[in-house]
Order: sequence, then C-alpha cells, then structure tokens
Amino acid sequence: MGHWVTSEYQIIAHKGNSSGFPENTNAAIESALENQCNMVEIDVSVTSDGYSVALHGPSLESSTSGSGRVNQTSLQELSKFAARGQDGTITNEKIPLVEDLLRSLGTKIKWNLDLKEGGIEDDLTQVIYDLGLENHIVLSGLKSSNARRTLAGNPGLHLLVNLSKIDQLFVSIKLIGPLYVKYRFRSLSRMSSVIAINMHYRYVSKAIIREIHKLGLEVWVYTVDDADRFSRLFTDGVDSITTNLPSEMRRSFNF
Repeated sequence: MGHWVTSEYQIIAHKGNSSGFPENTNAAIESALENQCNMVEIDVSVTSDGYSVALHGPSLESSTSGSGRVNQTSLQELSKFAARGQDGTITNEKIPLVEDLLRSLGTKIKWNLDLKEGGIEDDLTQVIYDLGLENHIVLSGLKSSNARRTLAGNPGLHLLVNLSKIDQLFVSIKLIGPLYVKYRFRSLSRMSSVIAINMHYRYVSKAIIREIHKLGLEVWVYTVDDADRFSRLFTDGVDSITTNLPSEMRRSFNF
C-alpha cells in the first residue's frame, strides 16, 4: 500500500462543481479540474446488475429524468436517462459509470468516492488497482463497522470514517465530545489505511480537532459554502473541506 498525502488546505468539490453543473456528471468534474480543486467528491450508487455509477440515489427522480430506485434499475435502463440541473431541468448530461470517470480522469485529480451502499463493489476495487489509483482515491460514506469490513477485503485502499448517529450525539455535547472522540476512535489510529474522521462542520470544535489529531488522524468536514466559516475552519486546524462552491471558497481564503 502506498502513502496517502492530503494537500495543504485541501478543497473538495462536492459532486464536482455542482453549483454550476449537474451534480456527479462529467461536466461538473471537468469544471472542478478547471478550477484547480485538489479533489472531487462523487456519490457512488450501484445498479441492479452491479455497476457502480456516479449518482446519489436511492431514488432517480431528484437528479435524473428517470423514476424508481437506482438499485432496481439496470445500467442499460439508466443509460436512457439524463441528469437534472440544479433548477430541476433535464440536461444533456448522462449518468457516468465510475469506472469510465476513473479511466479518463483518474490521475488528473484526487477522488473521494462516497459509497452510498456502505461498501465497494469488487469490480470497482479491481479498476482502482488496475489503474494504480490507490493514492488518488479515498472511500467515504462508511461508519466505523463498515470501514472495518471494507478494509478486511481491501487493505490497500484508503478511507474516511463518518460519524454514526450515536457518534454525532456524543460529539455534539461540549463537555463529553473530546473525551468520547479520544476513546471511540482510538483503535482506528492503528489502522494506517484510515486517513481521517469525516464529519459535518457543525460537530467540529477546536477541542475535537485537537483530540482527533492526537490520534494521528485528520479532520475532514463537509459541506461548507460560507466564506467566513470556511476560513475559520481551516484556521482552527481542519485538514480538508468539502464545498458546493469551490472557486468562490478558494478566492475567499488566502493560501
């Protein structure tokens, strides 16, 4: 397994540059590249016939011209649908296969694959290894138990651990949160494949950041579109921020 390196003041484009283009599409990802984002986050859902696609799910209505559920729709059926824009209008953008995105753009940017099924398909894992993208990709959307299962079969991949609902409850309590983090995630510090704790910005405080860093883990937060909060979080010590407005947030912060 290689060594993951997080970019300084890492900005992740949420679903690509989703403020200006249909989320999770080629256009959104290429715009993130043009805006010099360090990393792009895409949602990964699985079709009924086992293909990993860049789509939030579980329903198709909100982000595509189709209807039903992703996991009950074949890739062939999905190929007939188009992505919706931010205003709900149907565009000319298709729903991309994650494999195709990685084959065409894999080495041009780092990737955060948000696994909506709680794990990664073997075929996609093999694509990552075949393309040598282990140090360009982190897996997210995984609670602690899912993360352990994923690593058991894929020790060469890097991943983030998201907070469970119970974690969120205890972390949000000011006097308990830092101590809870210290013991809750202590075992993860011994797993070199785990890069960071990934959480909504509302659960972050200087004390939480400090305890996670003591464990040798990073703090990645989402989804921040306010310039003042964006700058404050980096100043407080977070390692990575996901945003819907990558170009605006980049301009707001003095690197």
